[in-house]
Amino acid sequence: MAADLVPKSRTFSKRLVIACVALAWVALFYSIYAAQASVAVAGFSFIATIAAGYMGIGHMDLRQLLTALKQGADYGAVPEPPPIEMRDA
Repeated sequence: MAADLVPKSRTFSKRLVIACVALAWVALFYSIYAAQASVAVAGFSFIATIAAGYMGIGHMDLRQLLTALKQGADYGAVPEPPPIEMRDA
């Protein structure tokens, strides 16, 4: 039970983003070296897309966490059970 309370380390997506961005920068520098402007433009847009996606998903996760932690008026309230109808069989 106590193991469930320990937060899990979520580093896979962070490492995947770092690897993809690093490879994109390598491809970008090579395209600049080889004078291929269209590949360089695509490389910049790829890096921006990867970074924006990672930060956007992280932002949505943070918003969901803050919403879940917010204590409202019905925090901890138990919903009322449905009424029981008494009928003769």
